[in-house]
Amino acid sequence: MIISRPQAGKVRTRRNFVMSFLVGLFLIAPWVVLPEGSPLIRLDIPHRMFHLFGGLFIPQEGLILWFFLLTMGLSLFFFTSVIGRVWCGWGCPQTIYTDLFDRIGRFVLDSKYGKKDASIHGKFTVYFLWIVVSFIASFHWIAYFVSPYEMLADYLNFAAFSQTYFYFTLFFTAAMFIDIGFIREQFCRYACPYARFQTLLMDEHSWNVTYDFKRGEPRRDGKTKIGDCISCNMCVVVCPTGIDIREGLQVGCVACGKCVDACTSIMAKEDKKTLIGYFSLKQIETGAKIKWIRPRTVVYAILLTVVISGAIIQLITRSPMSMIAASNKSMPPILIPENKIRAFVALRIQNIAPIEKEFHLSAFDTRHGKEILIRSGEENNQFKLGSGEIKSISVVLETQTLTEQELNEGYLPGSIVLNNAQDPDERLEKKLSLTLPRR
Repeated sequence: MIISRPQAGKVRTRRNFVMSFLVGLFLIAPWVVLPEGSPLIRLDIPHRMFHLFGGLFIPQEGLILWFFLLTMGLSLFFFTSVIGRVWCGWGCPQTIYTDLFDRIGRFVLDSKYGKKDASIHGKFTVYFLWIVVSFIASFHWIAYFVSPYEMLADYLNFAAFSQTYFYFTLFFTAAMFIDIGFIREQFCRYACPYARFQTLLMDEHSWNVTYDFKRGEPRRDGKTKIGDCISCNMCVVVCPTGIDIREGLQVGCVACGKCVDACTSIMAKEDKKTLIGYFSLKQIETGAKIKWIRPRTVVYAILLTVVISGAIIQLITRSPMSMIAASNKSMPPILIPENKIRAFVALRIQNIAPIEKEFHLSAFDTRHGKEILIRSGEENNQFKLGSGEIKSISVVLETQTLTEQELNEGYLPGSIVLNNAQDPDERLEKKLSLTLPRR
């Protein structure tokens, strides 16, 4: 386990702002409830609903999930190719909470933090505070799946022990305590999949934490000064993963910028510019400006634009209702007097709008353009559903009188239409093929 030296500087100040914002957002978001009563963000697995910024999504909308995952993946590709491992150094929970754990350790143990001669009492105090932070973070992580207000009430009433989320919270608390407290940089260097393929996404034009080897090498050897690097090794001392940035781009580098601040402060004493900063390799080699527009960034940008555009179109055109229609296999369509067909269909209807709505059911013979009588047990085939509410009903369809030719066609293509009773243009149509009984 590596305990790096703290380092102040411009990059540190900016990272403090970004990390504070991200942690604050993470802790606040699950508590926010919108005016209509739905949570800001909640993945409600038992009820198979996902609340996101006022929108309600269900598993049947797999295309939207596909767009979301593809957007995340392409965003990672695009931004890594342009500005390197910005996620690792500025947004990754592993980096953020490792930094927070270190702050707690230094607050309690001061200069003894990370040293073997630290007091046992002090170490246990640090471990206790780490567990508390781990529990708070795990509680809020679970709060994205379960209402935090319900969980808090259960904890205060000592009723949480019988709930499933309690054991998930304990698991994540233990996992975070062990990972951030003891595994730390080993995860970044050996287990993180992103670190494995980052070199495939970056090239000599990527803007990343880089050492200016042309100015720095060869390094100072004893009192013999050759390059600008004075071999102070501060960049290694402050590195949270223990690498030497002067050896070039490495899997262990999380681009946190601590070495940038360290080198900047040391070189300032020499009245020189920093040797480590946010540069591109090509910029150091040739002194040319960074080439932001290049084949791989253009390809990633085009793909990302296409996917985002598709996601926006899908969101704009999505219907705020869901309906699954299936013929009753145990009760096939039957022929009744006057050459009419009666069929039995099971419907599962869900309101995926953030507000209560009133719906109306109708059915049509799409081949002959005739209306089909539908009996749902509801007055005028209208009913109300609250946000996220599901209604499962069995309906009876009855066609108009069919001719001999129509009866001999073998099947009848029809459709069931669900529409908003207040807005007929807001509709959802499900195709349904009715098998005509043989006479």
